[in-house]
Amino acid sequence: MAFSLNIFRKRYPTEIEKKIGYLFKQPDLLKTALTHRSAAASQSDSYERMEFLGDAVLDMVVSDYLYNKYPRKPEGDLTKLRSILVNGKTLFEIAKINDLQRFMHVDKSLDLRCNSTLQNLLSCMLESIIGAIYLDSGIEPARKFIKKFIIAPKIKETLLSEYNYKGQLLEYCQKAGFNLPIFKTEKVEGPDHARQYTIAVYINDKLLGRGIGATKRDAEQLAAKMAYIRFTNKNE
Repeated sequence: MAFSLNIFRKRYPTEIEKKIGYLFKQPDLLKTALTHRSAAASQSDSYERMEFLGDAVLDMVVSDYLYNKYPRKPEGDLTKLRSILVNGKTLFEIAKINDLQRFMHVDKSLDLRCNSTLQNLLSCMLESIIGAIYLDSGIEPARKFIKKFIIAPKIKETLLSEYNYKGQLLEYCQKAGFNLPIFKTEKVEGPDHARQYTIAVYINDKLLGRGIGATKRDAEQLAAKMAYIRFTNKNE
């Protein structure tokens, strides 16, 4: 009886598999995870369903990690920490750092020069890769991927150190007896899909920080960070 020897041949990892540190048993899962609906033959051939699954797996793994890592933190604090590690901006930065944009399958008509479009695509693609790994081999390889790329100490500590400067600044002002910080929107620029906000923070009528971001919240955090660092450095 004739049969193919291909089943005995070792499959070597592609460039992206080397990048993410995982060799797929079912390579078609990875292909789907990298395909945007604009380049898919049908909706089922795009990453959308895998993104849905990957989002759930990511939430579960990060929640489990934080629950065990910080046994004394209350539910509210754990929720805030989780939101830092799984929000779209974080996922976008991780995908960008690892140059995953090169592996996306998208139609040429899609404008990837628009930062908000690119951010959404890359963050969704990272979740779809998690979903694909889960479908290919189950929870443990998916957990390993998430820990390596999303809960890695360097990334985690960087994110946590930058967490909620607005709250830290408010607490500092209360302890120091200053007036509460006032945030003022100075400029709003760009089209609806790519807004850019410039926000300044004043304390005791003095300008102490200015931030620019894609959302008001991001701009306020950057302004608060500048003011907080200025205060703490001055008083060290």
